[in-house]
Amino acid sequence: MAHFNSRNPCLHSIAPPRRARWPLSLLAAAALLSACGGEDNPAATAGSHASVGQALAPATPMSGTLPPEKDTPDAVPASQPPAIDCDAQANDTDERLLECVTLAGVRAHQTELMNIAKAHRGTRLAGTRGHLASLRYVQKVLTDAGYRVKVQRFQFPVPRVEASSLRMAGQVAGEEIPHLVLDYSGSAALTAGVTPTAGPRGCAAPDYAGFPHGQIALVRRGGCELTDKVLAAVAAGAVGMVIHNDDDGPLSGQLTVQAPLDVPVVLVSKTVGEQLLQRPLLGAPLQLQTQTSRSLGTSYNLIAESTGGDPSYVTMAGAHLDSVRAGAGINDNGSGVAALLETARQMARVAPKNRLRFAFWGAEEQGLIGSTHYVRTLPAAERAKLGLYLNFDMIGSPNHVFELYGGDGSAGEQAVSSPLLSAKIVDVFERFYADRGFASRRVSSGARSDHKPFADIGVPFGGIFTGAEQIKTAEEAKTWGGTAGEPYDACYHRACDTLDNVNEEALDVNADLVAHTLLFYAMQRLAP
Repeated sequence: MAHFNSRNPCLHSIAPPRRARWPLSLLAAAALLSACGGEDNPAATAGSHASVGQALAPATPMSGTLPPEKDTPDAVPASQPPAIDCDAQANDTDERLLECVTLAGVRAHQTELMNIAKAHRGTRLAGTRGHLASLRYVQKVLTDAGYRVKVQRFQFPVPRVEASSLRMAGQVAGEEIPHLVLDYSGSAALTAGVTPTAGPRGCAAPDYAGFPHGQIALVRRGGCELTDKVLAAVAAGAVGMVIHNDDDGPLSGQLTVQAPLDVPVVLVSKTVGEQLLQRPLLGAPLQLQTQTSRSLGTSYNLIAESTGGDPSYVTMAGAHLDSVRAGAGINDNGSGVAALLETARQMARVAPKNRLRFAFWGAEEQGLIGSTHYVRTLPAAERAKLGLYLNFDMIGSPNHVFELYGGDGSAGEQAVSSPLLSAKIVDVFERFYADRGFASRRVSSGARSDHKPFADIGVPFGGIFTGAEQIKTAEEAKTWGGTAGEPYDACYHRACDTLDNVNEEALDVNADLVAHTLLFYAMQRLAP
Protein backbone atom coordinates (compact mmCIF):
# COMPACT_ATOMS: atom_id res chain seq x y z
CA MET A 1 0.00 0.00 0.00
CA ALA A 2 1.31 3.43 -0.88
CA HIS A 3 0.97 6.52 1.23
CA PHE A 4 -1.07 9.45 -0.05
CA ASN A 5 -0.41 13.15 -0.26
CA SER A 6 -2.11 15.36 2.32
CA ARG A 7 -4.36 18.36 2.46
CA ASN A 8 -5.23 20.66 5.40
CA PRO A 9 -7.21 19.11 8.33
CA CYS A 10 -9.49 20.43 11.10
CA LEU A 11 -9.62 19.68 14.83
CA HIS A 12 -10.96 16.73 16.83
CA SER A 13 -10.32 14.38 19.73
CA ILE A 14 -10.14 10.59 19.84
CA ALA A 15 -12.97 8.64 21.45
CA PRO A 16 -12.10 5.64 23.64
CA PRO A 17 -12.40 2.21 22.02
CA ARG A 18 -15.52 0.12 22.56
CA ARG A 19 -15.02 -3.28 24.08
CA ALA A 20 -16.84 -6.48 23.33
CA ARG A 21 -19.89 -7.23 25.45
CA TRP A 22 -20.23 -10.84 24.41
CA PRO A 23 -17.85 -13.73 23.64
CA LEU A 24 -16.49 -13.92 20.10
CA SER A 25 -16.77 -17.38 18.55
CA LEU A 26 -13.23 -18.54 17.98
CA LEU A 27 -12.41 -20.06 14.61
CA ALA A 28 -10.29 -23.15 14.12
CA ALA A 29 -7.19 -21.30 12.99
CA ALA A 30 -4.79 -23.98 14.19
CA ALA A 31 -6.36 -26.56 11.92
CA LEU A 32 -6.10 -24.14 9.02
CA LEU A 33 -2.45 -23.51 9.73
CA SER A 34 -1.56 -27.17 9.96
CA ALA A 35 -3.19 -27.74 6.60
CA CYS A 36 -0.75 -25.28 5.09
CA GLY A 37 2.54 -26.56 6.67
CA GLY A 38 5.92 -26.74 5.04
CA GLU A 39 8.62 -24.26 4.18
CA ASP A 40 7.95 -20.96 2.48
CA ASN A 41 9.83 -20.68 -0.78
CA PRO A 42 8.36 -18.17 -3.22
CA ALA A 43 10.53 -19.50 -6.01
CA ALA A 44 9.32 -23.04 -5.44
CA THR A 45 5.61 -22.36 -5.10
CA ALA A 46 5.07 -21.99 -8.81
CA GLY A 47 5.85 -25.66 -9.31
CA SER A 48 3.60 -26.91 -6.54
CA HIS A 49 0.29 -25.24 -7.30
CA ALA A 50 -1.68 -28.19 -8.61
CA SER A 51 -2.45 -29.51 -5.15
CA VAL A 52 -2.90 -25.96 -3.82
CA GLY A 53 -5.42 -25.17 -6.52
CA GLN A 54 -7.41 -28.25 -5.58
CA ALA A 55 -7.29 -27.34 -1.91
CA LEU A 56 -8.55 -23.84 -2.72
CA ALA A 57 -11.23 -24.85 -5.21
CA PRO A 58 -14.25 -22.52 -5.11
CA ALA A 59 -16.46 -23.28 -2.15
CA THR A 60 -19.83 -24.84 -2.89
CA PRO A 61 -22.40 -22.03 -3.06
CA MET A 62 -24.35 -21.82 0.19
CA SER A 63 -28.12 -22.03 0.17
CA GLY A 64 -30.10 -18.86 0.67
CA THR A 65 -31.55 -20.26 3.91
CA LEU A 66 -29.78 -18.96 6.99
CA PRO A 67 -29.45 -20.99 10.20
CA PRO A 68 -32.49 -20.74 12.48
CA GLU A 69 -32.64 -18.10 15.16
CA LYS A 70 -31.77 -19.20 18.69
CA ASP A 71 -34.59 -19.74 21.15
CA THR A 72 -35.94 -16.60 22.75
CA PRO A 73 -34.06 -16.05 26.03
CA ASP A 74 -35.83 -15.98 29.37
CA ALA A 75 -37.56 -12.74 30.16
CA VAL A 76 -35.44 -10.14 31.89
CA PRO A 77 -36.57 -7.44 34.27
CA ALA A 78 -38.07 -4.43 32.52
CA SER A 79 -35.29 -2.23 33.84
CA GLN A 80 -32.64 -4.23 31.92
CA PRO A 81 -32.23 -4.20 28.12
CA PRO A 82 -32.41 -7.59 26.38
CA ALA A 83 -29.09 -9.35 25.94
CA ILE A 84 -27.35 -8.80 22.62
CA ASP A 85 -26.91 -11.95 20.56
CA CYS A 86 -24.84 -10.90 17.57
CA ASP A 87 -24.67 -14.40 16.14
CA ALA A 88 -28.46 -14.72 16.01
CA GLN A 89 -29.91 -11.27 15.33
CA ALA A 90 -30.12 -9.47 12.02
CA ASN A 91 -27.78 -6.51 12.41
CA ASP A 92 -29.76 -4.40 9.97
CA THR A 93 -29.54 -1.07 11.77
CA ASP A 94 -26.52 1.08 12.50
CA GLU A 95 -27.07 0.67 16.22
CA ARG A 96 -27.15 -3.12 16.08
CA LEU A 97 -24.31 -3.53 13.62
CA LEU A 98 -21.93 -1.15 15.38
CA GLU A 99 -22.65 -2.87 18.68
CA CYS A 100 -21.58 -6.17 17.14
CA VAL A 101 -18.56 -5.04 15.08
CA THR A 102 -16.25 -4.62 18.06
CA LEU A 103 -12.60 -3.86 18.48
CA ALA A 104 -12.20 -7.27 20.16
CA GLY A 105 -13.68 -9.01 17.13
CA VAL A 106 -11.45 -7.12 14.71
CA ARG A 107 -8.34 -7.74 16.82
CA ALA A 108 -9.16 -11.46 16.98
CA HIS A 109 -8.83 -11.66 13.19
CA GLN A 110 -5.56 -9.72 13.32
CA THR A 111 -4.30 -12.17 15.94
CA GLU A 112 -5.05 -15.10 13.64
CA LEU A 113 -3.16 -13.38 10.80
CA MET A 114 -0.22 -12.78 13.14
CA ASN A 115 -0.21 -16.44 14.21
CA ILE A 116 -0.28 -17.50 10.56
CA ALA A 117 2.74 -15.31 9.80
CA LYS A 118 4.63 -16.70 12.81
CA ALA A 119 4.04 -20.22 11.52
CA HIS A 120 5.34 -19.31 8.05
CA ARG A 121 8.67 -17.52 8.45
CA GLY A 122 7.12 -14.26 9.58
CA THR A 123 5.39 -13.36 6.32
CA ARG A 124 2.13 -13.62 4.40
CA LEU A 125 3.72 -12.70 1.07
CA ALA A 126 1.76 -13.60 -2.07
CA GLY A 127 2.97 -16.91 -3.49
CA THR A 128 3.93 -18.32 -0.06
CA ARG A 129 2.17 -20.68 2.29
CA GLY A 130 1.66 -17.82 4.72
CA HIS A 131 -0.64 -16.15 2.21
CA LEU A 132 -2.39 -19.42 1.43
CA ALA A 133 -3.05 -20.01 5.13
CA SER A 134 -4.47 -16.48 5.39
CA LEU A 135 -6.72 -17.24 2.44
CA ARG A 136 -7.99 -20.45 4.01
CA TYR A 137 -8.74 -18.63 7.24
CA VAL A 138 -10.82 -15.96 5.49
CA GLN A 139 -12.51 -18.62 3.37
CA LYS A 140 -13.63 -20.53 6.46
CA VAL A 141 -14.93 -17.46 8.28
CA LEU A 142 -17.05 -16.36 5.32
CA THR A 143 -18.23 -19.83 4.36
CA ASP A 144 -19.31 -20.48 7.94
CA ALA A 145 -21.17 -17.16 7.89
CA GLY A 146 -23.21 -18.31 4.89
CA TYR A 147 -21.69 -16.41 1.97
CA ARG A 148 -21.05 -17.84 -1.47
CA VAL A 149 -17.27 -18.01 -1.56
CA LYS A 150 -15.08 -18.40 -4.63
CA VAL A 151 -11.32 -18.37 -5.05
CA GLN A 152 -9.84 -16.88 -8.22
CA ARG A 153 -6.40 -18.07 -9.30
CA PHE A 154 -3.96 -15.87 -11.23
CA GLN A 155 -0.28 -15.75 -12.09
CA PHE A 156 2.20 -13.03 -11.23
CA PRO A 157 5.95 -12.40 -11.61
CA VAL A 158 8.01 -13.78 -8.71
CA PRO A 159 11.36 -11.96 -8.26
CA ARG A 160 14.67 -13.69 -7.62
CA VAL A 161 18.02 -12.20 -6.66
CA GLU A 162 20.88 -14.35 -7.90
CA ALA A 163 23.94 -12.17 -7.27
CA SER A 164 24.92 -8.63 -6.37
CA SER A 165 27.87 -6.41 -5.59
CA LEU A 166 28.27 -2.85 -4.31
CA ARG A 167 31.66 -1.21 -3.73
CA MET A 168 33.60 1.93 -4.44
CA ALA A 169 35.46 1.70 -7.75
CA GLY A 170 38.86 0.12 -7.19
CA GLN A 171 37.90 -1.69 -3.98
CA VAL A 172 38.45 -5.43 -3.77
CA ALA A 173 35.69 -7.97 -3.18
CA GLY A 174 36.37 -8.08 0.56
CA GLU A 175 35.44 -4.41 0.83
CA GLU A 176 31.82 -4.85 -0.18
CA ILE A 177 29.34 -2.25 1.04
CA PRO A 178 26.52 -4.03 2.93
CA HIS A 179 23.29 -3.75 0.96
CA LEU A 180 19.96 -5.36 0.12
CA VAL A 181 18.83 -5.87 -3.46
CA LEU A 182 15.15 -4.93 -3.52
CA ASP A 183 12.58 -7.34 -4.93
CA TYR A 184 11.86 -6.43 -8.58
CA SER A 185 15.17 -4.60 -8.97
CA GLY A 186 16.48 -4.77 -12.51
CA SER A 187 19.75 -6.40 -13.61
CA ALA A 188 22.86 -4.48 -14.68
CA ALA A 189 26.59 -4.14 -14.06
CA LEU A 190 27.76 -0.55 -14.09
CA THR A 191 30.36 1.86 -12.79
CA ALA A 192 29.14 5.42 -12.44
CA GLY A 193 29.32 8.47 -10.23
CA VAL A 194 26.93 8.86 -7.30
CA THR A 195 24.75 11.96 -7.18
CA PRO A 196 22.25 12.81 -4.44
CA THR A 197 18.86 14.23 -5.32
CA ALA A 198 18.27 17.96 -5.24
CA GLY A 199 15.03 17.45 -3.32
CA PRO A 200 14.84 15.78 0.09
CA ARG A 201 13.11 12.54 -0.90
CA GLY A 202 13.51 11.94 -4.63
CA CYS A 203 9.81 11.32 -5.19
CA ALA A 204 9.09 13.59 -8.17
CA ALA A 205 10.72 15.38 -11.09
CA PRO A 206 11.58 18.61 -9.18
CA ASP A 207 13.73 16.54 -6.80
CA TYR A 208 16.02 15.71 -9.75
CA ALA A 209 16.55 19.22 -11.07
CA GLY A 210 20.00 19.35 -12.67
CA PHE A 211 20.62 15.63 -12.18
CA PRO A 212 23.50 14.53 -14.50
CA HIS A 213 22.53 11.87 -17.02
CA GLY A 214 24.16 8.47 -16.56
CA GLN A 215 24.75 8.74 -12.79
CA ILE A 216 23.64 6.53 -9.90
CA ALA A 217 21.04 8.34 -7.81
CA LEU A 218 21.56 8.43 -4.04
CA VAL A 219 18.14 8.81 -2.42
CA ARG A 220 16.85 8.95 1.13
CA ARG A 221 14.06 6.54 2.03
CA GLY A 222 10.59 7.84 2.87
CA GLY A 223 8.05 10.29 1.51
CA CYS A 224 6.68 8.01 -1.22
CA GLU A 225 6.75 4.47 -2.56
CA LEU A 226 10.20 3.13 -3.44
CA THR A 227 9.03 2.36 -6.98
CA ASP A 228 7.99 6.00 -7.40
CA LYS A 229 11.53 7.07 -6.51
CA VAL A 230 12.99 4.70 -9.09
CA LEU A 231 10.65 5.83 -11.87
CA ALA A 232 11.33 9.51 -11.13
CA ALA A 233 15.11 8.93 -11.11
CA VAL A 234 15.06 6.98 -14.38
CA ALA A 235 13.01 9.74 -16.01
CA ALA A 236 15.77 12.17 -14.95
CA GLY A 237 18.49 10.01 -16.52
CA ALA A 238 19.67 7.84 -13.61
CA VAL A 239 21.08 4.41 -14.54
CA GLY A 240 20.90 2.93 -11.04
CA MET A 241 19.78 3.80 -7.54
CA VAL A 242 21.09 3.48 -4.00
CA ILE A 243 18.41 4.16 -1.39
CA HIS A 244 19.53 4.71 2.20
CA ASN A 245 17.41 4.20 5.29
CA ASP A 246 16.22 7.28 7.14
CA ASP A 247 16.54 5.55 10.52
CA ASP A 248 18.64 2.85 12.14
CA GLY A 249 16.16 0.07 11.35
CA PRO A 250 16.94 -3.12 9.45
CA LEU A 251 17.23 -3.27 5.67
CA SER A 252 13.85 -4.27 4.25
CA GLY A 253 11.65 -3.14 1.41
CA GLN A 254 10.52 -4.01 -2.09
CA LEU A 255 9.64 -2.52 -5.43
CA THR A 256 6.69 -3.53 -7.61
CA VAL A 257 6.49 -5.12 -11.06
CA GLN A 258 6.42 -1.62 -12.58
CA ALA A 259 10.14 -1.16 -11.78
CA PRO A 260 12.40 -1.20 -14.89
CA LEU A 261 14.10 -4.50 -15.73
CA ASP A 262 17.47 -2.88 -16.50
CA VAL A 263 17.96 -0.54 -13.51
CA PRO A 264 19.69 -1.97 -10.42
CA VAL A 265 18.28 -0.77 -7.10
CA VAL A 266 19.77 -1.50 -3.68
CA LEU A 267 19.03 -0.40 -0.13
CA VAL A 268 21.79 0.54 2.37
CA SER A 269 21.79 1.61 6.01
CA LYS A 270 21.45 5.17 7.23
CA THR A 271 25.14 5.11 8.25
CA VAL A 272 26.30 4.01 4.79
CA GLY A 273 24.11 6.66 3.19
CA GLU A 274 25.67 9.35 5.36
CA GLN A 275 29.14 8.09 4.43
CA LEU A 276 28.34 8.24 0.72
CA LEU A 277 27.21 11.84 1.18
CA GLN A 278 30.62 12.81 2.63
CA ARG A 279 32.71 15.07 0.42
CA PRO A 280 35.59 12.76 -0.58
CA LEU A 281 33.08 10.09 -1.68
CA LEU A 282 30.40 12.32 -3.13
CA GLY A 283 30.47 11.91 -6.89
CA ALA A 284 33.16 9.20 -6.74
CA PRO A 285 32.55 6.21 -9.03
CA LEU A 286 30.56 3.36 -7.54
CA GLN A 287 30.46 -0.19 -8.86
CA LEU A 288 26.91 -1.56 -8.72
CA GLN A 289 26.01 -4.98 -10.05
CA THR A 290 22.77 -6.93 -9.66
CA GLN A 291 21.70 -10.16 -11.31
CA THR A 292 17.98 -10.72 -10.94
CA SER A 293 15.19 -12.57 -12.70
CA ARG A 294 11.43 -12.96 -12.65
CA SER A 295 9.41 -16.14 -13.13
CA LEU A 296 5.70 -16.89 -12.94
CA GLY A 297 4.13 -17.86 -9.63
CA THR A 298 0.52 -18.27 -8.58
CA SER A 299 -1.63 -16.37 -6.12
CA TYR A 300 -5.33 -15.99 -5.40
CA ASN A 301 -8.19 -13.58 -4.83
CA LEU A 302 -11.08 -14.56 -2.60
CA ILE A 303 -14.54 -13.28 -3.49
CA ALA A 304 -17.54 -13.72 -1.17
CA GLU A 305 -21.08 -12.76 -2.12
CA SER A 306 -24.35 -12.50 -0.24
CA THR A 307 -27.15 -14.87 -1.17
CA GLY A 308 -29.67 -12.05 -1.06
CA GLY A 309 -29.96 -8.62 -2.63
CA ASP A 310 -30.62 -7.46 -6.18
CA PRO A 311 -27.92 -9.12 -8.34
CA SER A 312 -28.22 -6.33 -10.92
CA TYR A 313 -26.65 -3.84 -8.47
CA VAL A 314 -23.53 -4.90 -6.56
CA THR A 315 -22.09 -3.03 -3.59
CA MET A 316 -18.46 -4.19 -3.46
CA ALA A 317 -15.74 -3.70 -0.86
CA GLY A 318 -12.17 -4.96 -0.83
CA ALA A 319 -8.95 -5.20 1.17
CA HIS A 320 -5.66 -6.77 0.14
CA LEU A 321 -4.79 -9.92 2.09
CA ASP A 322 -1.08 -10.21 1.31
CA SER A 323 1.87 -8.70 3.16
CA VAL A 324 5.37 -7.81 2.00
CA ARG A 325 8.21 -10.30 2.41
CA ALA A 326 9.63 -8.49 5.43
CA GLY A 327 6.77 -8.98 7.87
CA ALA A 328 3.29 -10.08 8.89
CA GLY A 329 1.55 -6.94 7.64
CA ILE A 330 -0.85 -6.50 10.57
CA ASN A 331 -1.53 -2.85 9.80
CA ASP A 332 -0.70 -3.18 6.08
CA ASN A 333 -3.16 -4.64 5.54
CA GLY A 334 -4.34 -6.83 8.37
CA SER A 335 -6.25 -3.76 9.63
CA GLY A 336 -8.41 -3.42 6.51
CA VAL A 337 -8.84 -7.19 6.21
CA ALA A 338 -9.89 -7.64 9.84
CA ALA A 339 -12.41 -4.77 9.81
CA LEU A 340 -13.95 -5.92 6.53
CA LEU A 341 -14.03 -9.57 7.58
CA GLU A 342 -15.72 -8.85 10.91
CA THR A 343 -18.22 -6.53 9.20
CA ALA A 344 -19.08 -9.24 6.69
CA ARG A 345 -19.48 -11.78 9.50
CA GLN A 346 -21.79 -9.52 11.45
CA MET A 347 -23.85 -8.65 8.34
CA ALA A 348 -24.46 -12.29 7.43
CA ARG A 349 -28.10 -12.14 8.64
CA VAL A 350 -28.87 -8.79 7.05
CA ALA A 351 -31.28 -8.92 4.10
CA PRO A 352 -29.63 -6.35 1.79
CA LYS A 353 -31.47 -4.56 -0.99
CA ASN A 354 -28.30 -4.68 -3.13
CA ARG A 355 -26.07 -7.70 -3.67
CA LEU A 356 -23.02 -7.53 -1.38
CA ARG A 357 -19.58 -8.64 -2.60
CA PHE A 358 -16.45 -8.78 -0.45
CA ALA A 359 -12.99 -9.14 -2.04
CA PHE A 360 -9.71 -10.09 -0.40
CA TRP A 361 -7.03 -9.39 -2.95
CA GLY A 362 -3.76 -11.21 -3.59
CA ALA A 363 -0.46 -9.73 -4.77
CA GLU A 364 -1.37 -6.11 -4.09
CA GLU A 365 2.12 -5.48 -2.80
CA GLN A 366 3.60 -6.60 -6.11
CA GLY A 367 1.62 -3.95 -8.00
CA LEU A 368 -2.18 -4.39 -7.64
CA ILE A 369 -1.96 -7.66 -9.55
CA GLY A 370 -4.90 -9.50 -8.00
CA SER A 371 -7.45 -6.70 -8.24
CA THR A 372 -6.28 -5.84 -11.75
CA HIS A 373 -6.73 -9.46 -12.83
CA TYR A 374 -10.23 -9.54 -11.35
CA VAL A 375 -11.36 -6.40 -13.17
CA ARG A 376 -9.74 -7.34 -16.48
CA THR A 377 -11.36 -10.78 -16.52
CA LEU A 378 -14.80 -9.57 -15.42
CA PRO A 379 -17.25 -9.76 -18.36
CA ALA A 380 -18.77 -6.49 -19.55
CA ALA A 381 -22.21 -7.53 -18.35
CA GLU A 382 -20.83 -8.12 -14.85
CA ARG A 383 -18.92 -4.85 -14.84
CA ALA A 384 -22.17 -3.05 -15.55
CA LYS A 385 -23.62 -4.42 -12.31
CA LEU A 386 -20.93 -2.83 -10.11
CA GLY A 387 -22.64 0.04 -8.33
CA LEU A 388 -19.59 1.13 -6.33
CA TYR A 389 -16.33 -0.08 -4.82
CA LEU A 390 -15.04 0.66 -1.29
CA ASN A 391 -11.33 0.19 -0.54
CA PHE A 392 -9.90 -0.37 2.94
CA ASP A 393 -6.11 -0.38 3.17
CA MET A 394 -4.08 0.56 6.29
CA ILE A 395 -6.78 1.86 8.63
CA GLY A 396 -5.05 1.51 12.01
CA SER A 397 -1.67 3.22 11.72
CA PRO A 398 0.00 3.79 15.12
CA ASN A 399 0.67 7.52 14.61
CA HIS A 400 -2.51 7.93 12.60
CA VAL A 401 -4.38 10.57 10.68
CA PHE A 402 -7.92 10.15 9.30
CA GLU A 403 -7.78 10.50 5.52
CA LEU A 404 -10.33 9.74 2.82
CA TYR A 405 -10.26 9.68 -0.94
CA GLY A 406 -12.40 8.88 -3.95
CA GLY A 407 -12.97 9.12 -7.67
CA ASP A 408 -14.33 12.66 -7.30
CA GLY A 409 -10.83 14.01 -7.94
CA SER A 410 -9.70 13.86 -4.32
CA ALA A 411 -7.73 10.74 -5.26
CA GLY A 412 -5.79 12.67 -7.89
CA GLU A 413 -5.78 12.77 -11.67
CA GLN A 414 -4.70 9.14 -11.96
CA ALA A 415 -7.92 7.86 -10.40
CA VAL A 416 -10.87 10.03 -11.43
CA SER A 417 -13.96 7.86 -11.83
CA SER A 418 -17.64 8.89 -11.95
CA PRO A 419 -16.81 12.03 -9.95
CA LEU A 420 -20.34 13.04 -9.00
CA LEU A 421 -21.18 9.60 -7.64
CA SER A 422 -17.78 9.09 -6.04
CA ALA A 423 -18.19 12.40 -4.23
CA LYS A 424 -21.26 10.98 -2.50
CA ILE A 425 -19.21 8.08 -1.11
CA VAL A 426 -16.54 10.42 0.23
CA ASP A 427 -19.28 12.58 1.73
CA VAL A 428 -20.56 9.55 3.68
CA PHE A 429 -17.06 9.01 5.12
CA GLU A 430 -16.70 12.70 5.95
CA ARG A 431 -20.08 12.87 7.71
CA PHE A 432 -19.28 9.75 9.72
CA TYR A 433 -16.14 11.34 11.17
CA ALA A 434 -17.78 14.74 11.70
CA ASP A 435 -20.83 13.28 13.46
CA ARG A 436 -18.47 11.67 15.98
CA GLY A 437 -16.34 14.76 16.49
CA PHE A 438 -13.34 13.66 14.43
CA ALA A 439 -11.45 15.67 11.85
CA SER A 440 -10.76 14.14 8.46
CA ARG A 441 -9.23 15.33 5.22
CA ARG A 442 -9.38 14.39 1.58
CA VAL A 443 -6.10 13.25 0.06
CA SER A 444 -4.64 12.20 -3.26
CA SER A 445 -4.56 8.39 -3.30
CA GLY A 446 -3.16 8.18 -6.81
CA ALA A 447 -2.85 4.72 -8.30
CA ARG A 448 -1.25 2.81 -5.45
CA SER A 449 -4.05 0.68 -4.00
CA ASP A 450 -6.79 -1.63 -5.24
CA HIS A 451 -9.25 1.13 -6.08
CA LYS A 452 -7.22 1.91 -9.22
CA PRO A 453 -8.44 -0.96 -11.48
CA PHE A 454 -12.05 -0.03 -10.64
CA ALA A 455 -11.37 3.62 -11.38
CA ASP A 456 -9.99 2.57 -14.76
CA ILE A 457 -13.39 1.14 -15.80
CA GLY A 458 -15.45 4.02 -14.43
CA VAL A 459 -16.75 2.46 -11.19
CA PRO A 460 -17.47 5.03 -8.45
CA PHE A 461 -15.17 4.42 -5.50
CA GLY A 462 -14.01 5.66 -2.14
CA GLY A 463 -11.56 4.64 0.55
CA ILE A 464 -9.99 5.59 3.88
CA PHE A 465 -6.38 5.64 5.05
CA THR A 466 -4.43 6.37 8.25
CA GLY A 467 -0.93 6.96 6.87
CA ALA A 468 2.30 5.10 6.05
CA GLU A 469 5.89 6.41 5.82
CA GLN A 470 5.19 10.12 5.68
CA ILE A 471 6.16 12.26 8.67
CA LYS A 472 3.47 13.70 10.94
CA THR A 473 3.60 17.49 11.22
CA ALA A 474 3.12 19.52 14.39
CA GLU A 475 -0.23 20.72 13.09
CA GLU A 476 -1.33 17.13 12.45
CA ALA A 477 -0.27 16.13 15.95
CA LYS A 478 -2.50 18.91 17.34
CA THR A 479 -5.39 17.60 15.26
CA TRP A 480 -5.08 13.83 15.67
CA GLY A 481 -2.69 13.43 18.58
CA GLY A 482 0.42 11.31 18.25
CA THR A 483 4.00 12.41 17.75
CA ALA A 484 5.14 15.14 15.39
CA GLY A 485 8.33 14.42 13.46
CA GLU A 486 7.66 10.66 13.38
CA PRO A 487 6.14 8.56 10.56
CA TYR A 488 2.46 7.69 10.63
CA ASP A 489 3.63 4.07 10.54
CA ALA A 490 7.34 3.61 11.29
CA CYS A 491 6.95 -0.15 10.66
CA TYR A 492 5.48 0.23 7.17
CA HIS A 493 6.80 -2.66 5.03
CA ARG A 494 9.02 -3.86 7.88
CA ALA A 495 9.20 -6.86 10.20
CA CYS A 496 7.85 -4.79 13.11
CA ASP A 497 4.39 -4.51 11.45
CA THR A 498 2.94 -6.81 14.12
CA LEU A 499 0.01 -6.75 16.55
CA ASP A 500 1.76 -3.97 18.47
CA ASN A 501 1.89 -1.79 15.37
CA VAL A 502 -1.76 -0.70 15.55
CA ASN A 503 -3.50 2.28 17.13
CA GLU A 504 -6.54 0.59 18.65
CA GLU A 505 -8.53 3.82 19.00
CA ALA A 506 -8.11 4.62 15.31
CA LEU A 507 -8.84 1.03 14.29
CA ASP A 508 -12.01 0.98 16.42
CA VAL A 509 -13.29 4.19 14.84
CA ASN A 510 -12.52 2.99 11.33
CA ALA A 511 -14.02 -0.47 11.87
CA ASP A 512 -17.25 1.35 12.75
CA LEU A 513 -16.88 3.43 9.58
CA VAL A 514 -16.44 0.27 7.48
CA ALA A 515 -19.57 -1.27 9.00
CA HIS A 516 -21.63 1.94 8.76
CA THR A 517 -20.74 2.52 5.11
CA LEU A 518 -21.33 -1.06 4.00
CA LEU A 519 -24.73 -1.20 5.68
CA PHE A 520 -25.64 2.17 4.17
CA TYR A 521 -24.81 1.01 0.65
CA ALA A 522 -26.32 -2.42 1.21
CA MET A 523 -29.65 -0.64 1.48
CA GLN A 524 -29.20 2.31 -0.89
CA ARG A 525 -27.95 2.93 -4.40
CA LEU A 526 -25.82 5.78 -5.59
CA ALA A 527 -27.87 8.28 -7.53
CA PRO A 528 -26.81 11.52 -9.26
